[in-house]
Amino acid sequence: MIRSHFSLKDMPFKKDCPTDTLFQSSVFEEGVKRLDHIREHRGLFLLTGDPGSGKTTLLRHFYHSLNENAYRTFYIPLATVSVTDFYRQLNYLLGCEKAHRKADLFRNIQEGIKALVQNRKIVPVFVFDEVHLLKNENYSELQIVLNFDFDSVMPAIVVLAGQSHLRDRLARDIFTSFDQRIALKYHLIPLGKNECNEYILSALKQVGGTASLFSANALEAIYNNTQGNLREIANLTTKALLATAIAGKNIVTEEEVFLASKEV
Repeated sequence: MIRSHFSLKDMPFKKDCPTDTLFQSSVFEEGVKRLDHIREHRGLFLLTGDPGSGKTTLLRHFYHSLNENAYRTFYIPLATVSVTDFYRQLNYLLGCEKAHRKADLFRNIQEGIKALVQNRKIVPVFVFDEVHLLKNENYSELQIVLNFDFDSVMPAIVVLAGQSHLRDRLARDIFTSFDQRIALKYHLIPLGKNECNEYILSALKQVGGTASLFSANALEAIYNNTQGNLREIANLTTKALLATAIAGKNIVTEEEVFLASKEV
């Protein structure tokens, strides 16, 4: 209904939009620079942010920037498993021989990483998602399994992505050793008012829409309701467009944003 009413080529804010069309906010650009640094120097990278702040989008951009012949990405989404299952995940993803004992799994994982780096000249990229849910003991195990001593260079890139409160958790004394091994950290903050407007207008432009679809008061109301959170902006803007289409109007006003905000 939104597409036909506003004569759009597609729906705005689609999750699978090409990475070269992603909105380049100042926060996003800084994140890209830091990921570029970790790609060059390897090591542990901590990415934090509130839900909907753009962590997944930033990481998707990072994946697509990697040369497939030089890097291999391993995505590990299960953060609440036991230590043994944690090792089994890594062992399976690396394509290592099945093992049951922790010591054997540990050996397999380290040998699998070494084989990629030394024999095949491929840098493994491990992405651990939702790591704020990771059990305390698994941080220690991750530190141990990534403890290499060849070429004096960390052989892998390890990205830890989690919610904002993970920063406070890792600041506790029990995580001092692990925290010290994190090469780079980045925290995603919400968009400011101007970039919130630019984000909305950029998404509309990609699908054939124009700035005239939203009144200035509507844009102001979207920012006030979302406080710059990317996911909330996308959800509220889409619902406001739908409310406007249902009402048979051609311009989204503050009224439609208010109605839509009651459904978000």
